[in-house]
Amino acid sequence: MSKKASNPWTSFISSTFFTYSTVKMVEVPNSAIALLNRVIQLVICGYIALYIVWYQRGYQEFQEPRGTSVAKVKGVSSVSVKVPSSPSTNYSRVVWDTTEYGLPPLENNAFFIATHQIVTYDQSDSRCPSALKSKLFCANKTSICKEGKPTPSTSGFFTGKCVASFENSSISVCEISGWCPEEMSASTDLQISLHDLSNFTIFIKTSVTFQRFNINLNIGDNTNFSCRYHPVADQRCPIIRVGDILEGFHTDIPALIKEGGVIEIEQQWECNFDYDKRLCYPRYLFHLLQSGDDKQSPGINYRTAYKYRFDNTTYRLLSKVHGLRFVISISGRGGRFHALQLFLAIGSGIGYMVIAGLVCDFIMVHVHKSRNTFRAGKVSLVRPTETTSS
Repeated sequence: MSKKASNPWTSFISSTFFTYSTVKMVEVPNSAIALLNRVIQLVICGYIALYIVWYQRGYQEFQEPRGTSVAKVKGVSSVSVKVPSSPSTNYSRVVWDTTEYGLPPLENNAFFIATHQIVTYDQSDSRCPSALKSKLFCANKTSICKEGKPTPSTSGFFTGKCVASFENSSISVCEISGWCPEEMSASTDLQISLHDLSNFTIFIKTSVTFQRFNINLNIGDNTNFSCRYHPVADQRCPIIRVGDILEGFHTDIPALIKEGGVIEIEQQWECNFDYDKRLCYPRYLFHLLQSGDDKQSPGINYRTAYKYRFDNTTYRLLSKVHGLRFVISISGRGGRFHALQLFLAIGSGIGYMVIAGLVCDFIMVHVHKSRNTFRAGKVSLVRPTETTSS
């Protein structure tokens, strides 16, 4: 009894530690299947060599660049000015240079160009009619002008009175208590010229590092300032025309200038440090992240206020600025030869060799006209023997 019980364990130990197993090879004298097998293997070898190793640079180790950019904008524009008391077709002109449109003057990896400005002069803390743009029409009905309630635009509080509009005395609007006159009721509108804006230039000075390879690169040093970036003719020039950026967007450009927007300038680095590092430079890509014609929240803007006192009264100058905010990002990778990465790339590709055997086995056993003969030679059917106990 004990001897029979120990036989399975003895067999298991013997087969595990003292028996070597190998795959049985079956030779099939069929030139068509043999040729197909070699063709598939050659295709896989070509895939490994051309795609995995060469195209994807599987022989290199990689690192993403880290760095920062500073941009300087140059240009001058004629700006149209519309004052509240003038007809809608009557505009005057002023000149904007970097001081007017470059707000704030310096940022890391971002910059702002003001394109549209609404200025409300001499506001004081007092009472005044609400702006027609707020659409707080009351027609002598004060029910919508509930005293003490904040206005929908949060520019002040209702006084409970219905008064004549400052902009059109024939229209009655709610009176508010706040900084008066309210924005848009007596504001000066300034808008940059699209033609002039298109000729503005952006100089991007970038410093990146690939720490693993101990390589530092500076884009902007020794720049020929007469060059202009072009995706084909001059890819290395870090000076870009604003017009070249805007032309690539399928959007309402006048709305973008009026309401503002967010634009990403992506510096895409693809560097091969097996060659001279001076051949490594970024490719510029432009993405419109926020347009001026979005229905929910068009454009981008911010407000600033400058306060001053005159005759014991505090006044402020309110400025609402729309513009283009450019965000500079750095992406890509740099690579250098590494023997271990080459072996790993080849090893990962060799695994595809099993495809040749699977395809040929399937054709041989299931498709070929002599499949029954091939199946008999390849597949051995083993039937278990039944034992009876007396």
